[in-house]
Amino acid sequence: MSRLSGGGGWNETWLAARGEERLVVRLDTPAVRALGLDRGAETAVLRSIAGRGLGPKLVYSDATRGVLVTSLLEGRTCTPAMLRHPRRLRALGELLRRLHRTAAPPSVTEPLDLRRALALYASILGGAWARRTARAALRSIKAAAGERRRPALCHNDPVAQNVLCGPALRLIDWEFAAPGDPLFDLAVVVGHNSLNEREARTLLASARGRAHLLDWRALGHLVDGYEDLRLLWEAAARTAMA
Repeated sequence: MSRLSGGGGWNETWLAARGEERLVVRLDTPAVRALGLDRGAETAVLRSIAGRGLGPKLVYSDATRGVLVTSLLEGRTCTPAMLRHPRRLRALGELLRRLHRTAAPPSVTEPLDLRRALALYASILGGAWARRTARAALRSIKAAAGERRRPALCHNDPVAQNVLCGPALRLIDWEFAAPGDPLFDLAVVVGHNSLNEREARTLLASARGRAHLLDWRALGHLVDGYEDLRLLWEAAARTAMA
């Protein structure tokens, strides 16, 4: 096996082979439990997307031991600059739209609880900055929730490095996947990749069928909330791995 880059630091990823098939083997570190990642839910989601052209094929999973084996997808990791191309933005929006129309597995019915995640990250960090940042994120999330949307199966971390540009776009690293607000997936793309207004509207129209004014307003709130959530997550992850 050969070591692959990535993994976030809270897990290790390796490239392995089984005959002519190439596999990605992920091994957890103890930080995974402290960060509240649900490996059982991730496995169930990977089973539910099988054959839909959304992500890798699940080969083996042992959530208790922290082992996950998936197929290696063709393509290369996207960069923010690559994703900003209008054609790729539309393709990513269409990919997320298909995901949001995929039925969540029966064992994964609870939506991603951003409030709980914020409280966990703030408690790991402690201090006034963490509490203040968590409160700011909550205000943004509550403002977005004012416009009700039906929960959908979401990836919840479609940053550029989790998008593979190959024969078709695919998503990898499904460890945050769960039912939730479909606009949150879009907020991650917009916020993490610093999309401008034109690019964000292109993504929204592709993912939702049209750039509805209410969705646009909610997306703005969620981008703000994601930025604060991201700061807390990155700081909490560093602390958990120390």
